[in-house]
Amino acid sequence: MTRASLAGILVAAVLAAGCLVEVEKVDNPRAAFATARAEAAHVQGRPGKPGHLEVLVYDRAEGQLVRASLPMWLVHKADDGDELDLDFDEGGEAAKKVRDRLSLKDIEKAGRGILVEVEEEDGDQVLVWLR
Repeated sequence: MTRASLAGILVAAVLAAGCLVEVEKVDNPRAAFATARAEAAHVQGRPGKPGHLEVLVYDRAEGQLVRASLPMWLVHKADDGDELDLDFDEGGEAAKKVRDRLSLKDIEKAGRGILVEVEEEDGDQVLVWLR
């Protein structure tokens, strides 16, 4: 993921109250993804509307792990009617696949739990879930 992509996520976080973004350098994201999958499994199928869209992205080339928690009201504001634009334009193939699979309509139908998970051969990973 390029610095421009990370900057876009960070700017969105600063502008949006209730949005949390964490960026850290890691050599191996395995533990973070295992924790995120467990969190998603814990809320899977629970009743009620989800409150947050959670995104976990690992860029192997940069050694950066980014976790963003976006309130659903902000997700609604990011929707342009055709596709959900969460600034994954420059995030490599894994991020492109996630962007191409997400629409607000699909997100609202899905309910809580994992929405999309992509792991590329080059080591880049993306996990998106609702809680």
